[in-house]
Amino acid sequence: MKATFLETENTKRFDSICAELESPESLVGPSLAMVTSPAGRGKTEASRHYAAQGRAIYLPPMNVRSPMMLLREITFELNTSRPGRIELCLQVIGEEMGRERRLVIIDEADLLPMPVLEMIRNLNDRYACPILLIGEDDLKGRLASRRRLASRVRRRMQFEPIMTSDVALYFRKCLETALSPKAVSMIRRYSQGDWRPVVTLAADIERAMQASGLKSISDDLVQTVIESRNHDRSAA
Repeated sequence: MKATFLETENTKRFDSICAELESPESLVGPSLAMVTSPAGRGKTEASRHYAAQGRAIYLPPMNVRSPMMLLREITFELNTSRPGRIELCLQVIGEEMGRERRLVIIDEADLLPMPVLEMIRNLNDRYACPILLIGEDDLKGRLASRRRLASRVRRRMQFEPIMTSDVALYFRKCLETALSPKAVSMIRRYSQGDWRPVVTLAADIERAMQASGLKSISDDLVQTVIESRNHDRSAA
């Protein structure tokens, strides 16, 4: 399969939020935003892609994060330094943001302890540091529980389930083959709106095509692969 990034309605809205946070307009009012959804909708890929295309900083998930750990990650991305004290980290961040405001995208923010979320708020307030929090739906409740956090969220976005047009485009781009409307519908139903099942299913379909010497994807092939995966699920 070809590795490719798909532009969808979700990613277009995501890019719009990022661009607004990076723009001088976000200096008026808060410059903190939140993007949520269940796992598998494509938030992480959208974040990585946006950061790779410009100057935004993407911080990948970590199982454990303290305020100090997060500050050191940010300073490293800004100027490759990892100061040993919080005040030095803040000094670096302040100086770098004064030179160039760069968006900080923090993945799996729903797992961050409240002291880290409060520190993020302070960074946003003190240095006009634009921050985008990415997480599952629990993030909404966590921010809502602290008014001083919730009141600073400039934009909110929910990644919607993938559409049939997204599925069709994915197979056309990655496997260079078109699907029938019936096959697209079957895959969309199997995915339950998430990208990960689509990707794993596409890999299985590609292997089946290579093993059988097929050049196109039939409805029967899609149904057979889906049934096989469902059987494996139930047997696990």
